[in-house]
Amino acid sequence: MTASDLSEWIAIFQMELTPDGQGGFIETVPAGLSPDRPAHVRRLSGQELTASDQISSRIRYDVTIRYEPAVSAAWRVMWRDQLLDVLDANNVGNGDAWLTLRCERKEAGVQ
Repeated sequence: MTASDLSEWIAIFQMELTPDGQGGFIETVPAGLSPDRPAHVRRLSGQELTASDQISSRIRYDVTIRYEPAVSAAWRVMWRDQLLDVLDANNVGNGDAWLTLRCERKEAGVQ
């Protein structure tokens, strides 16, 4: 991987917790979010799952960025106006140079 392979722009963020008025919270996307990190995005696979009598599509991606130590599965990725859940963060070769995020986009469900 070289810096010239980072041809896409993404945003990495944590969802904000907003009071729902009934004593609980809902997750919301932070306001003013814009893609600010170069990345290499590669689609891995897609699958359909059946849950609660509904068919749900899930598409997996590998997103490679420059290494950042704080990124974990609690974060989300915005790429081309799509929200992706981070499933796993892998420090490639333990060299602290590249970080590969295994992400998933859920089609017919709550992101």
